[in-house]
Amino acid sequence: MTQRLLVLDFSGMLSLEAVRFGMPDRLEQALRQSGLWDLGVDVERYWNDIVKPTWETGSTTRTPYAHLIAQFIPASRLPADDVLQCAEQFVQAYLQASVIDPAWRPLFDALQLAECVTPLVATDHYAEATDHIGRQIAAMGWRAAALRVDDAGTTSLQTISTPASDPPCARTVLIANSADLGARKDSAHFWRCVQAGLVEQPQEVLVVDDFGANENLLDFYADPVKVQRRQALTIDVIRSVFGAPVRTFPFILDRPLPHGEALRAAYRAKAEAVVGEVRAVLRIE
Repeated sequence: MTQRLLVLDFSGMLSLEAVRFGMPDRLEQALRQSGLWDLGVDVERYWNDIVKPTWETGSTTRTPYAHLIAQFIPASRLPADDVLQCAEQFVQAYLQASVIDPAWRPLFDALQLAECVTPLVATDHYAEATDHIGRQIAAMGWRAAALRVDDAGTTSLQTISTPASDPPCARTVLIANSADLGARKDSAHFWRCVQAGLVEQPQEVLVVDDFGANENLLDFYADPVKVQRRQALTIDVIRSVFGAPVRTFPFILDRPLPHGEALRAAYRAKAEAVVGEVRAVLRIE
């Protein structure tokens, strides 16, 4: 049987709420509740003065996002530990909002019987996200194992979460976070690390990803030109590293994004359609 690698993006694809968290009203609420707003971080300053200057380090090193936020807070009379606590509360709120949408549950359930398919959640994200994603996966009855690179450049696979009952038959979803691998998904290094962590090499790679297109437009990551370039680079490097055909399922919502229930409806309709397409290709019921 054909061995396949199924690559699933996280924010903006598996998780709609991760994107909704960044919408101005939700973001302002989180900034206020964490105390960052009182430290001078409004919505505009969050994107321009925190996210942009920290993204390179935050997405390619294990430096916690909360520590990066605290470093870029305007001068404050609060002790450094208190500033860090505000940042940690904000990051925790972000992660708690970043749940895997129920629309993807049918795909994960079907994949339990598809032993020739290796599911991989591949994400450009902050260090704190790895364990959080692992818990989300375990809640669906899967083991979660993270690909990580040590200081010597060796890739290892570490089980980070297991389902509550942890049945012997539970299969594993791999997690590749750019913060753990030292490079983002549009680089060959990222995928060489993934390749090194696989037990079996795929004969075909399936990619379900929004390539950043569904992120908030205030986020530079969602710039349409960058999205297009990122998609092309990502597919090219996957094809080059694995020497295998790549089949892409772009998960890109129409702009402008609607609000509230209309956004959820559009997202879940798209998810249902893509799940159907993937299951048809994999020939799983």
